[in-house]
Amino acid sequence: MGSPFEIVISVLDAAAVPRDLVVRCNPIIDDGRVAKWCGIAVEAPPPRETEFQRIVDSIPVPVAVTTPSGDVRSLNQPALDYFGMSLEALKEWKATEVVHPDDLNRTIDDQIAAHVNGTFYNVESRHLRADGIYRWHNVLGMPLRDADGEILCWFHLLVDIDDRKRAEIELAAQQREARLIPESIPAGVSVLSPDGGIEAANGHLLRYYGRTLDEIRMWPCPDLVHPGDVHRVADVLGSAIANGLPFDIELRLRGAEGRYRWFQVNGHPLKDDDGAVIRWYVLHVDVDDRKRAEQALKDTEYDLRKIINALPAAVWTTLPDGYCDFLNDRWLDYAGYTAEEAEGWGWGSVLHPDDKDELVRGWSTCLSTGLPIDLEARMQRFDGEYRWFLFRANILRDSDGRIVKWLGTNVDIEDRKRAEQALAERERESRLIVDGIAGMIAIFSPAGELMGGNQQLLDYFQLPLEEVKHWDTNGITHPEDLQLCIDTFMGSIVSGEPYDYETRFRRHDGVWRWFQLRGLPLRDEEGRIQRWYGLLTDVDDRKRAEEKLRQSEAFLADAQRLSRTGSFSMILGTERITWSAETYRIFDVDPAAPEVTFSTVLSRVHPDSVQMVKHVIEQARNGWGDFDYEIVLSMPDQSSKNVRVLAHSERNKDGEQELTGAIQDITDSRKAEEALNEARSELSYVTRATSLGVLTASIAHELNQPLAGIVTNASTCLLALGAEPPNIDVANDTARRMIRDANRSADVIVRLRALFSRKPPVIEPVDMNEVAMEAIALATSDLQRARLAVTTHLNGELPPVAGARVQLQQVIMNLLRNAIDAMSEAGGRTRRILIRTELSAGGDVQLSVEDAGVGLPADDMDRIFDSFYTTKQDGMGIGLSVSRSIVENHNGRLWARANEEQGVTVSFTLPPYVSAATAQNETLHL
Repeated sequence: MGSPFEIVISVLDAAAVPRDLVVRCNPIIDDGRVAKWCGIAVEAPPPRETEFQRIVDSIPVPVAVTTPSGDVRSLNQPALDYFGMSLEALKEWKATEVVHPDDLNRTIDDQIAAHVNGTFYNVESRHLRADGIYRWHNVLGMPLRDADGEILCWFHLLVDIDDRKRAEIELAAQQREARLIPESIPAGVSVLSPDGGIEAANGHLLRYYGRTLDEIRMWPCPDLVHPGDVHRVADVLGSAIANGLPFDIELRLRGAEGRYRWFQVNGHPLKDDDGAVIRWYVLHVDVDDRKRAEQALKDTEYDLRKIINALPAAVWTTLPDGYCDFLNDRWLDYAGYTAEEAEGWGWGSVLHPDDKDELVRGWSTCLSTGLPIDLEARMQRFDGEYRWFLFRANILRDSDGRIVKWLGTNVDIEDRKRAEQALAERERESRLIVDGIAGMIAIFSPAGELMGGNQQLLDYFQLPLEEVKHWDTNGITHPEDLQLCIDTFMGSIVSGEPYDYETRFRRHDGVWRWFQLRGLPLRDEEGRIQRWYGLLTDVDDRKRAEEKLRQSEAFLADAQRLSRTGSFSMILGTERITWSAETYRIFDVDPAAPEVTFSTVLSRVHPDSVQMVKHVIEQARNGWGDFDYEIVLSMPDQSSKNVRVLAHSERNKDGEQELTGAIQDITDSRKAEEALNEARSELSYVTRATSLGVLTASIAHELNQPLAGIVTNASTCLLALGAEPPNIDVANDTARRMIRDANRSADVIVRLRALFSRKPPVIEPVDMNEVAMEAIALATSDLQRARLAVTTHLNGELPPVAGARVQLQQVIMNLLRNAIDAMSEAGGRTRRILIRTELSAGGDVQLSVEDAGVGLPADDMDRIFDSFYTTKQDGMGIGLSVSRSIVENHNGRLWARANEEQGVTVSFTLPPYVSAATAQNETLHL
């Protein structure tokens, strides 16, 4: 009794809320007795579990409380919010994805080990947030024990370390990359301590030395640095370390194989915030090749100066500001100056007073803009004579693009300038010639503006040139033709292609006359159009004749009889043949005879022409278009007839392949031509040996053929128009062929005028296929007289060659004439000449003339090109010599070879045409 006590009582507070009070009482003892009791009442603390949970909930990071065995007992609100799951669901955390699968087993193992040992644990693992994202956490686990040391529960604290983990991962990657960078640099890299000792070096540097890092820590090592560089390197490195400044030095370092190579060693210090050097980073770049090249350049500078002095041209150099610092001996010898007199700006005193200001202005412009110079001026020679020179200079730049020097040459162009003056004089003469041409000539600018015309043009219109310029608005062009004229003419101006059309112009007396307008562009060496030349040919009479011809359908029969021209039709599938009355007369077949067959035709064809007829029929079966050829007929009375056949193959309205055409008896004209040609050949053989006379001998034939073709085609046209129904397509085709034959007549005169002109040959792009066909056409009479056929194998993809068209035509005519002469002595061999064009193995254009004649001895193959050497009884030995000179002057080659079976093939090659701009570019590239 009388001992202190403590009791818990329940009371209601003022709000009627029950509260627990702890009442503690202690006795007051007086003489061993309890005099009174003193006590206090305080609010009882909450239960221990409630207080613990309150503490847990107040922690601002996820906290989990588990039993001693590891089962989840409770979680604070931040933990429930993070996982977004209920307590019951999280009690099964081991079976869910709350912990990242890669971290789950490790986390469980660490917790079990801690529970078994009763020790604190610390594990890092990823935990799934409510939004599905895993974040790294540092899980700290610690046991909560009672007074006896027994574990009451485990307290688990989840600290978010995701940002730290990501930073650590990134830092690790950066550190790994930093370690790889020095190894990837294609040069030696080393790291030096503040006092210059090597702390690290990349593999590139160690491999070069063939040493380990420990073996090269003291640098510069006397056995690695060239003896001649050791002291200099030590001084530079010592100064840099003492002052903390970067250094850059070139030295020789010995490699693993014992050979020294030049290196550029560049070092930079790394300093702390106080400016103290922490370490040095040093780059070793191999510059041995550059050093050797520099030395080689120095060694060759003297030789180069000697070479420049030996060049056959005036060469000079200046500094970037134009100060002349070198002129070669050729310049000095020409001017009669010493190097000291011409140096700087002294060279300007040799310039002609009239040219000096312009050249100086141009040179100043080049110096300020950095553009090359290309000017002409006269320079005074040591003897006082002035000559024209072309001043050219280009820039020499260093690797950074800075101008180091100007390099220039002075090229003597005095002869060219004189040639230009002569050319101007010839142009004046050409103008006089144009005015003397019996035709109307118009000259247009590249934009199509009339620049001039000959006197005939002005006489026709009797208007000033300024008024004729407005031909499209002043009424001199027929209104019905005006739009066609504008469209065609301006279309050619835009495209650069030649134009060819017909229109009516009003003469000064008000009469409208038809003209054919043909225009060609004149281009410079770079292909740019300088002007257009137009030829206005009066075709009014021809147009009226054509109109009358179209109205002369009733006179078809008389026209056929008078022109000895018949018509025919052949259905190629059935070989059904239809002849006109004149065709029956030509073939000497009775019109009352049974149906004409192909066998009937072949029975009248001479054996030498049978193959050609069969070849034409075969091509016609395959749908090949127009045919124009000549054959010989053998009559029952043993006489022969020469006939010309013009035909066209196409499908008729029934879908059958039909060959229609006209056949003309040209026996009398051929005999007259043969007699005329024979007489002409006898009178002009010497001229023909140089390939010129044959052109004159062909005038009658060349003009007769197209004129006869016009009549023949007119007959065919009338026949087509007279059919039921009229065959408009055939009529159109034959009309076009009439125009073609008329143009061909004009071309004959143009070629002859060009051949006999005294003007120097014009070098231009030439189509060798066209030249070959022209030569064949000119030699037609000789071929017919010799009963020879020409076969052509022409490559249509060949580039043009650079040459004088008439001269090349002379060469082909000469080769063709020789082949004809060789075949005339060949007896019964195949009477055929083959002309072939192709691309040679070297890229040149090659033309070959192959005959089946008597051939040549092997010893004569080269001698036939010698002057006055001939294998013919009455030859002069000039033709092939002249031909070789022409070909070689065109930078080509001419040769002959014997064929495998019989005859000889003569060939020549010519280089392709290259424009001036292309040639200049190729020269610059070289």
